[in-house]
Amino acid sequence: MRKILLVIVTGFLLFIIAALIRDPEKILPMGQIKQFTKSYESCPSPFVFQMPVDINRVTSILYPGQYRGGEYKAHGGFRFDNSHPDEIKVVAPYDAEVIAGARYPVDGEIQYTFDFTHPCGIRYRFGHLLTLTPKFQAIADKFPLPKGLDSRTTEVYPPIKVKQGEIIATAVGLTKGGPSALGGLNTFVDWGVYDYRQKNESSKDPAWVAKHTYEIEHYAVCWFDWISSEDKTKVLALPSSDYQSGKSSDYCK
Repeated sequence: MRKILLVIVTGFLLFIIAALIRDPEKILPMGQIKQFTKSYESCPSPFVFQMPVDINRVTSILYPGQYRGGEYKAHGGFRFDNSHPDEIKVVAPYDAEVIAGARYPVDGEIQYTFDFTHPCGIRYRFGHLLTLTPKFQAIADKFPLPKGLDSRTTEVYPPIKVKQGEIIATAVGLTKGGPSALGGLNTFVDWGVYDYRQKNESSKDPAWVAKHTYEIEHYAVCWFDWISSEDKTKVLALPSSDYQSGKSSDYCK
């Protein structure tokens, strides 16, 4: 009887261990999962992003941490009002791994989003990519394609490594639906940076936290502070893309 009981207990423990390795969030509460997975290595110092786009083609800046179009946007981005979507390429600004992404239709065109992470806890995201390089198209082809505007991401597992300077996309934004003054073109790309080592300064204000319930908003940072001083000067010299919020930002002070 004891042998039978021992076999049963051993089998149960092996099942639990196997489940933890395969799919831990189905066994443990998310709070405990974070204790196991949130052990970051030290970040390079200084941590400086290469610009992901040609700053000389940028006509205005989307500021991170502001309301745009009636919604709060933790990410920023770039507009290229003098360029066609296929004149803009996006490159990886830092060595990282692709961990998630999405694809969804907008006005008949497929838009792509990718999330990247560095082992030290820094993440970045690109949105509104239009044409991908073969490597990234192969990744995106595995994402579900919703019928409507649903940009929820799908995990990429195992993560796929990318090197700084590697081309991700060769066109951005939309070729139609934009302002008539620009021939209907809407050439832009979103870029957000998130420091998951600690929450940002805005999240220390209880009143702000009450209005911002999405976790990503608590870790978003001003990527102006994460690029070279030369690139930062160029960014700050450009106008804001949003006529209502202007250059106001919860993250960029």
